[in-house]
Amino acid sequence: MKLDYSIIMIKTITIHSRSSYWTSREHRDEVEVDSDDLAKEIEIKCNELEKDGYEIMKITPVNSGNLVSGTGAYYTESIIISAKKVN
Repeated sequence: MKLDYSIIMIKTITIHSRSSYWTSREHRDEVEVDSDDLAKEIEIKCNELEKDGYEIMKITPVNSGNLVSGTGAYYTESIIISAKKVN
């Protein structure tokens, strides 16, 4: 039996939700993420990885939360893209 000692190259990329904003800055009512902007960034990075010979394995959201006026607020702070090099 021949053992396969090939190296699997994994690459991860983080995309931060740079366009998160409070809907009411004075009261800090809600945090909104510009999902259109985030989706465009994910598309660009996934296409770059594919072009460089990587296969997307997983896209994972990273959520953050704050306690605002006694209530919890959670939003997608960033996205982590994991990919492996295809031979």
